[in-house]
Amino acid sequence: MSRVLTLRDYSSLINLLPITFQAANKNINYDGIIRELTEYFTGPNSQYSRHSIKDQRAFIRRILTIRDPSSDDGRYSTHIYNLIDQILSYERDYMKPHTQAMNLSIRFKSLPYIRVWRGDITTLFVDAIVNAANSGLLGCFQPTHLCIDNVIHAAAGPRLRDDCYTIMQEQRQSEPVGQAKITLGYNLPSKYVIHTVGPQLNYGARVTEKDAQHLASCYESCLNLAAEIDTITSIAFSCISTGIFAFPADHACHIAIETVINWFQHRPSNSKLSLVVFDVFSPEDEQRYLDRLKNICKSK
Repeated sequence: MSRVLTLRDYSSLINLLPITFQAANKNINYDGIIRELTEYFTGPNSQYSRHSIKDQRAFIRRILTIRDPSSDDGRYSTHIYNLIDQILSYERDYMKPHTQAMNLSIRFKSLPYIRVWRGDITTLFVDAIVNAANSGLLGCFQPTHLCIDNVIHAAAGPRLRDDCYTIMQEQRQSEPVGQAKITLGYNLPSKYVIHTVGPQLNYGARVTEKDAQHLASCYESCLNLAAEIDTITSIAFSCISTGIFAFPADHACHIAIETVINWFQHRPSNSKLSLVVFDVFSPEDEQRYLDRLKNICKSK
């Protein structure tokens, strides 16, 4: 019989012990690993062996994006997993910018636990990031799609999808809207990824009360789940449901901020959460959050 799993139900099925962050080996043969992985996925002397390293890396990303963890082709040896981890951790440490969540400036003194930041959430050093997932919870299988689900899975590596697959096999039903699951972040600078499914609207459709409640539930579920993990003191939210799920950005911003503030006002006594980052994609979103927070602070 299928049922929606709680953290207690699946915590023993996957590894949730936080990984102690260590810088990647700067002296790895990055190009050599790319070539080895390309040969593994395509066979020796394939046409891809003559492509540039950049093109081979793009091909590897495509292969990992469409990878089915239930199939024989999706089951890699420990050696292949380790090679993938090496290139992803190398890219994280030496090919991407870094931002420390704790160093983000406090813009509103009456809300010291809230930050607004515009940037790539997969480069943020924070205890947990929130992934706006789909109901399958396995990531986006479209190689060139730039949704946050795809971006996070591509940077974290295949072990992330493996954990999600393990959870969903046990759950045996789609992830409901407004709920949340947690996995390790693997090759991300964040220790954990919290996956939540937001409400999906048709473009131009009116937001119903149920839609608003579901979106608020996403934020509440993520915060409650983070509070269950002692090592999580900071969390970064992507803009849930405002992309292809078509939730109006203004309304979503209002719900996100109000829900987080309300949660902190009634937070569990044992919660160690002390920092929430709203990670936004566009300058318009950034201004939207800043204006909303400024108005809240003025009204206090």
